Amino acid sequence: MQHQPVRLLFLLLALALGGPTAASTDSTARNALETVQDWRQAMPPGNSALKQAMVQARKSRLGLSPELQFDLEELHGTLQPVQADTPISLENTSALGVQISHARLKISDAVLQTLVQAELNASNAPLRIKQVQTKPDGVLIKGDIRRLGLWIPFEMEGAPSVLNNKEIGLTPSRLKVAGIPVYKALLATNIQLQALIDMKSKAVRLQGQAMVLRLDSLLQAPKISFELSKVELAQGEVKVLLGASNSPPFFCGAQCPGSFVYTAGGELRAAGMVLSGKPTLITGTPSSTLPVGLHQLDPLIQTSTMQLRADGAIWISAQEGPLGEDEAALLAKGDQAMKRLKQQLETYAQQQPVTLAVHEATLLSNEGIELRVEKLLASTHATDLGQLPTAPQTVHTGEISLGEKALNTLMNEALFNYEGSPIRRVNSRIGSPLLELALQVRPEILGIPLIWLPATLSGELQVSDDQLHLEFTPTQVRMFGLPVLPLLNFLGLPLDSLIKIDQQTIKLTGNTLRIALNNALPPLQLNTRLLAIKTGGSSPWGPFLQVSVGLQAEDARLETQSLMEQLPKGLWMNTPEFTALGMRTGPTLGHVYNARRDERLVIDLAQYPDLLSAATIRLPERERVWVSMPPQR
Repeated sequence: MQHQPVRLLFLLLALALGGPTAASTDSTARNALETVQDWRQAMPPGNSALKQAMVQARKSRLGLSPELQFDLEELHGTLQPVQADTPISLENTSALGVQISHARLKISDAVLQTLVQAELNASNAPLRIKQVQTKPDGVLIKGDIRRLGLWIPFEMEGAPSVLNNKEIGLTPSRLKVAGIPVYKALLATNIQLQALIDMKSKAVRLQGQAMVLRLDSLLQAPKISFELSKVELAQGEVKVLLGASNSPPFFCGAQCPGSFVYTAGGELRAAGMVLSGKPTLITGTPSSTLPVGLHQLDPLIQTSTMQLRADGAIWISAQEGPLGEDEAALLAKGDQAMKRLKQQLETYAQQQPVTLAVHEATLLSNEGIELRVEKLLASTHATDLGQLPTAPQTVHTGEISLGEKALNTLMNEALFNYEGSPIRRVNSRIGSPLLELALQVRPEILGIPLIWLPATLSGELQVSDDQLHLEFTPTQVRMFGLPVLPLLNFLGLPLDSLIKIDQQTIKLTGNTLRIALNNALPPLQLNTRLLAIKTGGSSPWGPFLQVSVGLQAEDARLETQSLMEQLPKGLWMNTPEFTALGMRTGPTLGHVYNARRDERLVIDLAQYPDLLSAATIRLPERERVWVSMPPQR
């Protein structure tokens, strides 16, 4: 895949011009961190739609190449595609336009020389610039001019001035050709420098004795529109003011990060990442510049963390450092295991495109049912991490355990929690092999409900013949401590003649309770078959039921279970597209894990998708997304 799962936002910064220099080091990055602060609340609401993509920046170094770096003190502008009504692709700068309403930037001597010389080369001009040297009182330019087929050295010195809203003029106070001062001679003879050199460039031209730079034509891409207001000289750089003299307010008002790039509105695309127009902020350091560039995004992305907001806003903290060696090894191990697991499923017709694998994680349902998943391999069509829990999933193999507390919650909050239920206050005790349910029951005779009565039911929990239900047929029924099942059998009264239970997830037929487990654990929607059930009495969380599920044949299922032992713990997903709130990528290997690796991953499905706002996202490599969930308290 050519996409970077989520290199996304940095692009948006880069959009204007940006980037880290090739000389950047990990040490520099570590020393350039923004003061620890969660900046998500500083951003406007994500529900305010902007048709155009606006961009703001402060203390940022934006570059198009290692040679073209622009230090932005501040920037306000908008982005537009060159072709109307198309998404803004930051990967194709020639199709991108930037409209600057206000900017203060610095252009170093080296960058200015590179820009001018590139234009001279492109227009085959008889002039070449070898050095630009700026001081507060003037600019010295050294180079060569071509006369009669020969390159002759020249020097020009003078002070620049703003000619109009697009052009800067440099009228020399001193001019040397081949080491000989000639400026006074030109003035005395009324010979124009323009007449001696035939210039065909649109960006650099000679006008009378002056050299004129048309700034909007110096940079070929992206196309930048602005109004030139002021030029000042400093040691080794030119300071340029574009647009309004007074800075418009930033999105963050008076309380802003020291250095940042911010964007909102429009649809931005870059390196396989799509931003839906939600507010996006990249922060760096209050004491130095934030380096961002279109030419070198990988180091920036791979050393940053992303924090999402429930409404889709995104905050990126740049240069948090590369992924640790141990984590990188886990990533490589998980990658290999997922590839082999995906191959296991290729024999299925109509295979769903997203592969999910869970190795030792706990899922909490909407009702708080704690499902301990030891191993589970599934597939789905859902590529949105935030909507994944509610999407139908085909489970190919899995082991799901419920302790007594989880079983009680299942019974009381999911299965029997409906109006008119004749069962309440279920308290289970898992034995081997019997399951005992102490509860209150309200039987009815001739349609007339009686009073609530205490009862205890004992029996085995088994898998139905259709492998779609768990069946509980009590072999003992006691009321007030007395056995009543023999009497009911003698009278020919099955339990369903006294207790009416007919719900989608649970039904009483004769003396048998049938639980449709695939639909009994909202918001999960499972498509699988129940293979076996067993009880266990010794575990850190007490007695438990373990249900084996799956659609694979026995030999394939055993091979899959063996492969999953090689998978690092947590949730893994291999997907042709990855979406999480306000960000979307192309083909991605995703991993969701606990911030403390020694703790079991716990995912509260009732909190999705807002739960992602508590997560930290990293893009350590192309086509890789890691989601770190906070430790459980």
